[in-house]
Amino acid sequence: MKKCAVIYSGGKDSHLALLEAASSGAEIACLVSFDGGARHEEYFNDSRKPGIVEAHARLLGVPAVVIKTGPGFRVKALSRNVALMARAAREACGADTLVSGVARCRCGGKIDSWRKAAARAGFGLAAPVIGFDLVYAVRLCLKLGVRALITGVDFKKVDRRWLGREMDGEFLAYITAEKKAGRTVDGSDLQTLVLESPAFAGRVIPLKLATGRIGGQEQLKVEKFRVARGRRRRGLVSKK
Repeated sequence: MKKCAVIYSGGKDSHLALLEAASSGAEIACLVSFDGGARHEEYFNDSRKPGIVEAHARLLGVPAVVIKTGPGFRVKALSRNVALMARAAREACGADTLVSGVARCRCGGKIDSWRKAAARAGFGLAAPVIGFDLVYAVRLCLKLGVRALITGVDFKKVDRRWLGREMDGEFLAYITAEKKAGRTVDGSDLQTLVLESPAFAGRVIPLKLATGRIGGQEQLKVEKFRVARGRRRRGLVSKK
C-alpha cells in the first residue's frame, strides 16, 4: 500500500487529489505544504493559510507538515522543492509517495518532470486529478459533498460576483455556459478554500475575511476562522 503525503493547499484540487488517492486504496499519511511567510503571495500567487492546512489535517485525522521557506527559495526550482517535501514527509510520517493536486502542469513542464524529481528523492508521485477541467472538478465536488468557498477570481475571466460565494449548482451552470460559449474558465482563474468534506470530522467556518489583490486576481484572505467539530461521513484509508 502506498503511504502518501498530499501536497496540500486547502483548495478544491488538492482536496480532490486526496480523496481520489484514498479511494484508490492509498494510505494518507500526512499533508505537506509550504509556508512562504511574508513572501508567500509573491511565491505562490495564493494567500498564506498554514492555519487552514493545519485545521484541515486535524479534521482529517492526519499530521500536517508545514515547510517554512528560507533564503534563496525559488518556486521554479522543482527538483529542490520536491526533495524538500519528500524529506520532510519521510521524516514526519514515513511516507513514500507524494500526491499532487495539479490539474494542469505549468511549473516544471509536464507531470513527468514532477515524477522524475520525486524519483530522484526516492519517492513515487501520483497526480490523480491531472486533466480535470474546472467543470468536471466542480461537478465532482458537488457529487461528493465537498463545499468550497471561492476566495480568488481572475477578474478578466471570472465575474466578480462569485468572489466570496460557494461553488454550487449555480456556479456550475455559469462555468458550463462559459465553456459552451468558448470562454472556458480554468481552475487557475480562481482560488478556493474547502469548508466541508465527507472526509472531515467537522467543518471550517470563516469569521473574518479581508479583500486584497494578487497579480490579476482579486482575493479574500481568511484572517480568522473557527472549526466546528462533527462526525466524519467518509473515512480515509485506515492508518497503521
